[in-house]
Amino acid sequence: MPLKTFLNLSKERQKEILDICLKEFSLLDYKDVSLTEIIKKLGLAKGSFYRYFESKRDLYEYLIDYAKHVNIGLFEKTFKKPVEDILEAWARFYLEAIRFDNANPLFGGFGYKVSQERDNIILGNVALTSKKLGIKVLKELFHDLQKKGKIRTDIDVDLMIYTLIQVQEGILDYMAIKYKIDFKENIKKGKPPFSIPEKILKKDLEGFVKILREGMEDKIYRTPSKKEK
Repeated sequence: MPLKTFLNLSKERQKEILDICLKEFSLLDYKDVSLTEIIKKLGLAKGSFYRYFESKRDLYEYLIDYAKHVNIGLFEKTFKKPVEDILEAWARFYLEAIRFDNANPLFGGFGYKVSQERDNIILGNVALTSKKLGIKVLKELFHDLQKKGKIRTDIDVDLMIYTLIQVQEGILDYMAIKYKIDFKENIKKGKPPFSIPEKILKKDLEGFVKILREGMEDKIYRTPSKKEK
């Protein structure tokens, strides 16, 4: 966590320091980030930086904690109020997260980089850990929706949540493929990570929701099964 000297800085100077750090950790793996390079870009003496943070790990953990705090805020804004349609709420949460990332490109880039980590020297397998957390956090909500008759009861809740999380992660890959988005290049240039119009994002999210809600089978042309005849 930041030391008292850092917290005593003006908000503007704190932001300047954190922006440079966010960019470095967005472009490089943790092991490749150089504190010497960060200190150079900040125009600081080496000793001055260690009055702000004790180590690279200390700095990195603070950035992750900061990112986690923002994500929890967006999550609670969407899911803490009564949810009647889980897929509509999920799409709204995803769009809010994208809006925030586009308005805060460095933060969005850092979040994207961390989410891609599979063998983080500090965090381990970030993707797997986030899925475990997602299942734990959403399980009560899904059970409640089952009791209300809002979602099906013949499929395990954990499986439904996991599927939703997998789709959420896959959307990034889909956008990169379909719209030729180079997230790393956008981060380098300080551009919004999702550099496409919001109406297109909304349309794609609606498509994902429709598939999750109705499946991919064409109900009109489908041949009835023996059981249905």
